[in-house]
Amino acid sequence: MSKIDFFKTFIKDKDVASVIPTSLHCVKKVCENIDFTKDFTLVEYGPGDGVFTNYILGKMSAGSRLILIEANEDFAAHLKETITDPRVTVHNRLAGEVESVLNPEDVGNVDYVLSGIPFSFLKKDRKREVLQATKKILKGGGLFLAYQTSGHLKKPVMEVFGNYDTDFVALNIPPYFVYKVINNEVAKTGS
Repeated sequence: MSKIDFFKTFIKDKDVASVIPTSLHCVKKVCENIDFTKDFTLVEYGPGDGVFTNYILGKMSAGSRLILIEANEDFAAHLKETITDPRVTVHNRLAGEVESVLNPEDVGNVDYVLSGIPFSFLKKDRKREVLQATKKILKGGGLFLAYQTSGHLKKPVMEVFGNYDTDFVALNIPPYFVYKVINNEVAKTGS
């Protein structure tokens, strides 16, 4: 997707967080938290034009899976047209609806959730819905990784997960706070 097309999508969709794609420096910083030596399942919220997606695809193992959740129709269509890797599935859905696109056996077994959606644009109840859905799909010890323009996510993350670490990436337009959140809930077995 060209920078002009990205900008046009930014103008049309109030939920697109940035006027330009995330910098490679920021992508690498966020992805430091992913263990690329093992097979994993990663769900990405708001992949946009695929900056993180393409970086992850270049590093992940043959047995890994990448599930993209993109609410913007233009971005979702672009991803479906340009990414033909069989390890990737693209869904034009809201992040809070993530469970509806996963196989039942994946719920509670996702290793990573990576989020570029602008939580600052979401109302309080929708933030909580997305975070609770994220916690539900992550395995015990799984990571929620988010990059945001401010520290506004700290309180809702604490309410749902009870923990977070943050880092700051100045070499990006706009600069980002990078959140690393661990799902400390032990997976339930049987029932």
